[in-house]
Amino acid sequence: MKRKRRVDRTLKRRRNRVPRRESSKPVHVSPSHPKYSFSGHQTFPFRYTWLPKGVRTLEEDPTCFSRSDAMVALGVGKNMVESIRFWCGALKLATIDSRGGKVAPTELGSRMFARRGWDPYLEDPGTLWLLHWQLVESPDVASTWFLAFTRWNRDVFTRHELTDWIIRVAQDGGKRNVTPDSIRRDVDVFLRTYVPGRVDLRRPPEDSFDCPLAELGLIRELEDGVYQFNRGPKATLPVEIFGYALKRYWDTYASGQATLGFETVLYGPGSPGATFKMSEGALTSILDSLPSWMGFRFDETAGLRLLLRSERSQSTKAISLLERYYAKRKREEAA
Repeated sequence: MKRKRRVDRTLKRRRNRVPRRESSKPVHVSPSHPKYSFSGHQTFPFRYTWLPKGVRTLEEDPTCFSRSDAMVALGVGKNMVESIRFWCGALKLATIDSRGGKVAPTELGSRMFARRGWDPYLEDPGTLWLLHWQLVESPDVASTWFLAFTRWNRDVFTRHELTDWIIRVAQDGGKRNVTPDSIRRDVDVFLRTYVPGRVDLRRPPEDSFDCPLAELGLIRELEDGVYQFNRGPKATLPVEIFGYALKRYWDTYASGQATLGFETVLYGPGSPGATFKMSEGALTSILDSLPSWMGFRFDETAGLRLLLRSERSQSTKAISLLERYYAKRKREEAA
């Protein structure tokens, strides 16, 4: 009872400090209704070595995850083999053929984690922001990540509040066969993806490794069971990675539109502003800094805040923005 009163006081105090998100903001895109999923990771967040190891093994053998010696090839236990397979698919680093069991690296997966790839050892902070975007961009596979970042409208919350809300969303979306326990486990993995773990001698040592995305500082634990999204500027988010996310979002949700409202990019379901937890000032700053070669232009005339894109940007492949970023990083490292 004492703990509950303490948590309630923390929530009230923190929520009074955090401006409420305005639900009346106009949103001009209509995302399709995802087929929600809340399992597949075997309760493990992904780890630093998993993605490079998974992609490289797949390049050598597309059936590696279904082989009897997969545990030996990947150097992990059976459940972790399934988890690596899940994360490679959820992050769109691999395509998964559920019928034949074959898994193949995507273009992004190969170009990122091949031995001579852009970031083969997951050392670039920009890659972490990219992986975060790839994950939240997958509402059909990583539904909790999509919902929590881009549809949940509280910055301060408890584990139970988020769990109960996702259960209601899943039920309202027709997902009647999902059990509350599966969503609780999914929320637990979601939080462990971003919040550094505590030392717990009761848990197996392999459960103590933090997910790389914890470095982004997107969520912090205020006290036991109370969490806060860190909304504001993102100093380590490269403009090219943001541009890639903006291009992907625009192509997915509003491909036929030449303009997007500022509030849509900031608050819309699946939007970059919501995914990266940006404040109005932070989003304005990064939109102003977008280079002209991307083909985006931020306009604040006549009291309207609109983002415009050129015809050239519509035909440009999103991955070309990543090519420019990693080429720039390579030049910087060589200098």
